[in-house]
Amino acid sequence: MDDIYTFLVRGPSSRLPRGYIWLVPVWFAIACGLLVFGGRRISGRVPFWLEATELAGLLLACLTLICVLATVRRHAFRVGRNGIWLGCRTTRRRPRLRQVHIAWTDVAMMRMAATGYGVLLEIGLVPAARVTLRPGPGRQALLLLGVLVMPLGFGRGRPGLTAPRQDPPRYLIKVCDVTPAQLRQALASVKPPALAVRTLTKRSGMRSPAVPAPLPASQPAGVTAPH
Repeated sequence: MDDIYTFLVRGPSSRLPRGYIWLVPVWFAIACGLLVFGGRRISGRVPFWLEATELAGLLLACLTLICVLATVRRHAFRVGRNGIWLGCRTTRRRPRLRQVHIAWTDVAMMRMAATGYGVLLEIGLVPAARVTLRPGPGRQALLLLGVLVMPLGFGRGRPGLTAPRQDPPRYLIKVCDVTPAQLRQALASVKPPALAVRTLTKRSGMRSPAVPAPLPASQPAGVTAPH
C-alpha cells in the first residue's frame, strides 16, 4: 500500500483564486460608502461619533477577515510514491479544477527553508513538465472583477496553489507545523533517490529561482589541459 503523507498549507491559495484576499478591503470600502451616504440620505444628518463608531467596527471586521484568510490552514499538500498532490480534496465532478498532481518525473529539484509557521517549500519542475499556466494580467483582472461582483460564483475557481510560478516553472508552498528535518524525512521515504532536496539557512534564498550549475566545457580535440 502506498504511504501518503498529508500536510497543512497556510494561506488562502489552497482554496481561493490568486489575489482574492486583496478584494476584501474593496468590499469593505464599498460597505463604508453605503453606510455613510445611505445613512445620511435616509436619516438626514448623522452624528459624527455614530459614523465613526460604525466605520471603526467595519474596519475591525475587515482586518479580522484579512488575518483569518492569510493564516487559515488546510490539508492541501500530500506526497506519496506516485508523486505530489496540491489542493484540497473535493467531491466535485471536475476535481482537476481544485487540485493538481505532479509526478516525480516532472520534479527537477526541491528546496526548503524554516519559517515561523513551519517550512517554505519550493518545487522546481523540469522544462518538459505539463503545467497549468497562471492567467495573464488581462484575464486575471477580469477574474478579479467577476469575483468582486459575484464572490460565491467566481470565487470558487482554480486555487492559486495549483498554478505554478514561471521562469522557471516552480511551486512555492507554505507547509505548517513541520520542521525541515521532518519534511525531509517524509520526502526521503517516497521520492526517487536521485531527486535532490536542499535545506536553505535563510528564507530570503527563495526569492531567486534555483539555477542548475553549468556543466564543464569540453575541450577541443587534440588539446590537452595544462599540468
